[in-house]
Amino acid sequence: MNEMMAWLLAFLVHSTLWCGIAWLGLRLFPRTHPRLKETIWYTAIAASLITPTARTFVSPEAAIWRLPAPAFVAGVERSDAEGERGEHDRVSVAASIPAPAGGEAHAEGEEAHGEEAAASRAWSGPAGASWLTLAGGLLALYLLRLARLRRRLLHREPVADPVASRALARLSRRANLDSPPRLTECHTLGSPLALGVGARREICVPVRAFHELDEDELTALLGHEVAHHRRRDTIRLGILNSLQAIFFFQPLFRLAVREIRFATEAQCDDWAANQLQDRFAMASCLTEVAGWVARRDRNIPVPCIGRRRSQLESRVRRLLNERGSSRPPAGVWPRMGVVGVLALAPWFAPAVVPTGGLPHEDARASEHLQPPEHGQLREHEGERYVPEHAPARYRERREHHDGGGWRALRD
Repeated sequence: MNEMMAWLLAFLVHSTLWCGIAWLGLRLFPRTHPRLKETIWYTAIAASLITPTARTFVSPEAAIWRLPAPAFVAGVERSDAEGERGEHDRVSVAASIPAPAGGEAHAEGEEAHGEEAAASRAWSGPAGASWLTLAGGLLALYLLRLARLRRRLLHREPVADPVASRALARLSRRANLDSPPRLTECHTLGSPLALGVGARREICVPVRAFHELDEDELTALLGHEVAHHRRRDTIRLGILNSLQAIFFFQPLFRLAVREIRFATEAQCDDWAANQLQDRFAMASCLTEVAGWVARRDRNIPVPCIGRRRSQLESRVRRLLNERGSSRPPAGVWPRMGVVGVLALAPWFAPAVVPTGGLPHEDARASEHLQPPEHGQLREHEGERYVPEHAPARYRERREHHDGGGWRALRD
């Protein structure tokens, strides 16, 4: 439990860093292409998970920079193996070096360390249990939303419209899908949906789409949902929703998921418009769908063409803008950039260290290695030692008392 809470603390620090950098960069360059925006956010999420995991296998001294944390929190990062090794080293040091005379200070240090370890265990146990409970509850809520959507779609029926079937088959071939998705219609649906994966792919549209859209607009609507299947967004969105539920304490993950969803919808709009070579038909389709979206469509947990009217309006403006037709960055360089960032991220990620500096074990070992103070006597194996820098009269009294049994302090 202690190691888990230490990892979660490091994750909170690192995810804030990477997601904050992504948000700041995209705020400085708001006209970034949706594909590049999506790549940046995915990279930030991946780095948020990779860097705290990599930090558990690297010593904090190897980090370029460190962030202090309360000792009772950051102190739990030391594993049991390290603790056993440190205990063995302390025993070896204690056996080879004479014990200091300040036994009371040593006892106080031991007592303080015991209290700190107890505080760490008392804090990490309830916190870990609370996190597991809340994360499990949010995951259950996500599954409940999927179940509600499935019940909502129980009465959907296959579509027999030959025009829609031919358009869907043509778009599926252009998307390199193995087979066209199943096309269904539903009376209780306000926004088209992309469902399933692999051989169970499905596109479910509102019944009114076949009555209120012309042929180009209907083709654009189907093309948008085919683009979701082409990109495997049903799987991606499921993973993102699960991460958002598990790491609910990181609000920047919620922001990242929202921005990724918006970038995903914009890319599907572009793909569908390019198949028609008519961006106005896609914009007209979005305008019609904006009037169908109901309140209960806002929390649909699967890819859909519209969740909120405000987002649909901004997508329409983007399609009608000449800049919206700009081509995304292509080539191998973006992929190489992502790999390079993820490879170097663990080295630039901060190490979360306790505020007390050295751990208590190392501090106590260093106390044993400190030279004796002025005038301090040390005893070892029944012999009495006197520092060489002691006053002359003190040395004479000691020689007289010991009968000349004077020895120099060994290093």
